[in-house]
Order: sequence, then structure tokens, then C-alpha cells
Amino acid sequence: MPPATRMLLRTVYIMGVVLVLLFIAVVAGLIWKSTKKGEPKPEAAAPALLNLGLPAGTDIRSAEADGDRLVINTGREVIVIDLRKNAILMRATANP
Repeated sequence: MPPATRMLLRTVYIMGVVLVLLFIAVVAGLIWKSTKKGEPKPEAAAPALLNLGLPAGTDIRSAEADGDRLVINTGREVIVIDLRKNAILMRATANP
């Protein structure tokens, strides 16, 4: 058998062994993942309340969220809130 053919045959055998080893590794990884219990997730903290400072009995006519901003319209006032920072960004009052 010519040397080039022997080298090619050895390469094929080596690739076959590597393929089998990788297949065994994949199966072992699947078994390990399926039997491993996940760590308990920490409970999420309750979101902080934001006092809008509206008088009692004020009706909210509309509220719209756009990205991380919330716009609340009471008819007399428009309030813009940053939801990520949980802070009031702007208050626009309509004086009668």
C-alpha cells in the first residue's frame, strides 16, 4: 500500500475515533444537564412604590408607556415617569 494511502487511512481512523468521542461527550453532557438540579432563583424584591402626589379623588384619564417612560394624563396634569429609575421626570400642569 502506498504511503499516501496509509496516511489517508490513518486520518480516517483518527477522525472516526474523534467523532465517537465527541458523540459520547454530547450524550454525557445531555445526561448531566438533565439530572443536575437548578439552583433556586432568588425571589424578586417587591417594586418600590412611587407616590405621584395627586390629590385624593383624582381620576387618571390615560396612561401610555413608551420604552422606559410612562406618561400619565389626569386632565389637569401630565406626569412623565422613568420606569427604570422609578422617578418622576416631569410634571406639566394646565392652569384653568
